[in-house]
Amino acid sequence: MRDQILVLGFDPSYAALIASRLRAEKIYCKILPGDTPVERLVAEEALGLVLAGGISGSEPLALDGQLLRTGMPVLALGDTAVAVAGLLGGQAGEARTINDVDTLTFLPSRITEDLGESERMFATVRPLGVSDDLEPLAELDGEVLGVMHKTLDIFALQCQLEQNDPDIMSLLLQFCLGVCGATRWWGEDAFISKARADIQAAVPEGNALCVMSGGLDSGVCALLAHRALGSRLQCVFVDTGLLREGEVDEFSAYYQNAGLNLRIIQAEERFLQALKGVRKQEEKRARVMDTLQSVLDETVGSMNFDLLIRSTSGSSLLSDTRDAQRHPHVNTDKPVLAPLAELFKEEIRAVGEALGMPSELTRMQSFPWTGLALRVVGECTKEKLDLLRRADALFGEEIRESGLAKRFWKYFAMLYEAPYQNREKAPVIALRAVTASHQGGDVRALPARLPWDLLERYTARMLSDYPGIAKIVYDLTPGDTLQQSEWQ
Repeated sequence: MRDQILVLGFDPSYAALIASRLRAEKIYCKILPGDTPVERLVAEEALGLVLAGGISGSEPLALDGQLLRTGMPVLALGDTAVAVAGLLGGQAGEARTINDVDTLTFLPSRITEDLGESERMFATVRPLGVSDDLEPLAELDGEVLGVMHKTLDIFALQCQLEQNDPDIMSLLLQFCLGVCGATRWWGEDAFISKARADIQAAVPEGNALCVMSGGLDSGVCALLAHRALGSRLQCVFVDTGLLREGEVDEFSAYYQNAGLNLRIIQAEERFLQALKGVRKQEEKRARVMDTLQSVLDETVGSMNFDLLIRSTSGSSLLSDTRDAQRHPHVNTDKPVLAPLAELFKEEIRAVGEALGMPSELTRMQSFPWTGLALRVVGECTKEKLDLLRRADALFGEEIRESGLAKRFWKYFAMLYEAPYQNREKAPVIALRAVTASHQGGDVRALPARLPWDLLERYTARMLSDYPGIAKIVYDLTPGDTLQQSEWQ
């Protein structure tokens, strides 16, 4: 491994944002939890540390003062700045709530070259008092909001990287490149070479297994492993009968043409039987995942392999126990390798493009293991799935032909039932298209404004093909707030 910067995550959202922006600048950085033992940090032989804190005004309790004695340059952002200043003898005043935009003034330093004033959004801040070893780095309304050590490469600033933030991005780059001496070596080609070498080293002989979901992560993972192992890689894909229109055929055609040794397990009837009579969403989720787990256990149990290639992506720091519960696992005592474990979604897309994957695959919308089962509200039957498949495909077709696909985070259809014209139950199609609104380190899904003629055209097509549909509606409900690591 060549030079690297460590990002210590005291706030997962901001850690992800900082790491993704630095890697986009070809500076390699690794996210580690904020409570990582100092001995582990030293063993990483990193060129510098970025401490990623939140913006609540509360000092992180897990911050170990020993990390300031490692000799590595340190840049503390957000709430970690208060803790670092305190460890260096600076006194923090009472917390002051701002929740507004104000002007931060940068003072001359090795990391603030060419930076003067910056209009920034502030939540809660605590004015800092300097000690004999500290001097001001930045001020807000005459109060010190950032400090730096007079002789050591330790910097602390009570603000965080925001979306489209050239000032803090400039500060981060000057810290990594100028102070730490990092180089711009990271990129798709470097990752592919490293991943190939890691896979070959993990299974110098014998076979490897990769379970594919049909999504981007497992596709990139399989192509990486295929480059490293060739025919020694075995791939398994379960056709649940819950996928979108034409998806299984397109998936099979692409990856088999790419030379992968791909085995497709036909299990539609098994999933439909498991879902029979089930109406509650969480119970449907459990039935689908239990069935998928059983199918995989039976399939993998009869296969001979020496290494499992797992398509887990995203830093382990950002993993969510809910996600772990909603993904199937191959139960094996064989070694496991996750080549994409540190990558963010945009990085995986870039790797896919470098591997020659078409944009239809690298830019495909994320799709859950449960497929369309949870987009059918109520009991899930083959007839309903076929109707929803067509409704979803036509909606996607209209959006793509209107040139709007790249503007939206997600767009899809859902199927409900409602009383209509003396019928106890009649199908209702609900359309959903959302954009991603960034709020600090979090993201919120907001309903997109679709052209009226698009909705009219779609409605006419659906009613022409399926005159029994009771209603077609567009969902304008805002979505929940997600962490930066979840929405991609």
